[in-house]
Amino acid sequence: MIIIPSGKPKIWDKQEEAGPVTASQAYTGNFHRLCRAYAEKFDGDYLILSPKYGFLTPDSLVLGTYDVRFTARGVTTETISLEELMRQWQELAIDEEMIVMLGGKKFAPLLAAITERKQRFSFPLHGTRGIGDMQKRLRTAIDTGEPLGCKSAVSVGSICWNTLFQ
Repeated sequence: MIIIPSGKPKIWDKQEEAGPVTASQAYTGNFHRLCRAYAEKFDGDYLILSPKYGFLTPDSLVLGTYDVRFTARGVTTETISLEELMRQWQELAIDEEMIVMLGGKKFAPLLAAITERKQRFSFPLHGTRGIGDMQKRLRTAIDTGEPLGCKSAVSVGSICWNTLFQ
């Protein structure tokens, strides 16, 4: 299982008349597309974490555009609530020892709160020098077929683990 961030650019930025679309079609930014390509290549099973809707499967319906972001403190009055995220997480009933999160460091405390620190996560993009470096690492992993973090981490299946918390 891999969790990827939704991202600000959306299909409605270029196609205002698009109407409701699946989550796999809604988010169009470079970073999101690279995260999605990585997730599809190395796992196939992924969720999109949206600050408006919470956890989305690729087939979940997104009704229209929005401009809401998680902050370093997690949720805000404009985002989905922590309680709703926790409810969604429990409904998903994910039973995996480790889940990869492709995103910045702001997601670590948010995911810890959502899962009440009962789930282990890997953040293979932590320690990068910004979005450009994250995109470069994702592109390299996709192009070479070598998952992120494999040079200095333990490989389990097709995923490598380097930064963990529980």
